[in-house]
Amino acid sequence: MAKSGIAGSVGEYFWGGMASTFFWIDPVEDVCVVFLTQFIPSSLYPIRRELRTMVNAAILDSKA
Repeated sequence: MAKSGIAGSVGEYFWGGMASTFFWIDPVEDVCVVFLTQFIPSSLYPIRRELRTMVNAAILDSKA
């Protein structure tokens, strides 16, 4: 995704909540992630970005 600066697929969608909760669905990679936490404020630490980076890295590693 160019706007967020995080790698993603065309057609994926996501949502982030106030307490750093997050979900995203990537139909191209066949991935569905639901992340539930109570970390407030969500802007204090980039936990969503780190989660996406780790999951995307795992997907790339498994394809190698």
